[in-house]
Amino acid sequence: MNRPGSHETPPQPVKPAKAAWRAAETKTLLDELSSSLRRALADHQAMLDILLQRRVELPLELGELFEDASNAYMEMSESVSLRFLIRRGSPLE
Repeated sequence: MNRPGSHETPPQPVKPAKAAWRAAETKTLLDELSSSLRRALADHQAMLDILLQRRVELPLELGELFEDASNAYMEMSESVSLRFLIRRGSPLE
């Protein structure tokens, strides 16, 4: 529950996105994933830069959300790297 004046947003139900992409071709998925990640990163950086320039007090929750997102992306990165190495037959570190 949000406290008055809190910057927290209520948790939103997560809808499975997989169904919408199941019929897409692999190249389409790869292209869309890459461009979507690049757009999101650029947008988030631009928004954060504006907030930092305004010298507003940023909620700690925002930093924690960035950390959570970072951890999730690191796990995805490791999954991709591991799959790549396994398919190449490279020794795992």
